[in-house]
Amino acid sequence: MRKMYFVLAAFLLVSSVGMAQMRKKDPAELETAKYAGKYTYGEGTDFGNGEVLVYPESDSTILFYINIEVGEPSYNMGDLYGRVTIVDGKGVFERKTEYSEDGCKWSMTFTDDKLVIEILDEQYECGFGYGVYADGEYDRKNNIIPEYFIDFADKKHYFKKLRVE
Repeated sequence: MRKMYFVLAAFLLVSSVGMAQMRKKDPAELETAKYAGKYTYGEGTDFGNGEVLVYPESDSTILFYINIEVGEPSYNMGDLYGRVTIVDGKGVFERKTEYSEDGCKWSMTFTDDKLVIEILDEQYECGFGYGVYADGEYDRKNNIIPEYFIDFADKKHYFKKLRVE
């Protein structure tokens, strides 16, 4: 009987350790949580505006959603989401598209209260509307970890469930 209790105790111990290792960290505990939040540019202007939501995925990666609108006269817009590996506050987003040889590539640099996005290698074919580009300086509005975003098609996407290429 004692042997059976020992086997049961050992099984429970191994199971609990395995479950603890499988459990993901709370996003607020990740190294990339310091970049989380909402960043915007151009609020209240006629030249357009943009918003980037940043979600800490792991200690070294973030998920983001960006939506951008240009002002007069075209009022074009664009949005996309993706994953970026961050090292020392910097990362590069890159995506090839079916309709362009160049694709989409930009750097993301985080400072205390800003996110700076710069197009790299003239690769600005991100699937946005005509004349819509992601580059610019985005001011941090808050450091709240977003749970979800609503895209231009009015569809809600939860960051925890997001499938990114």
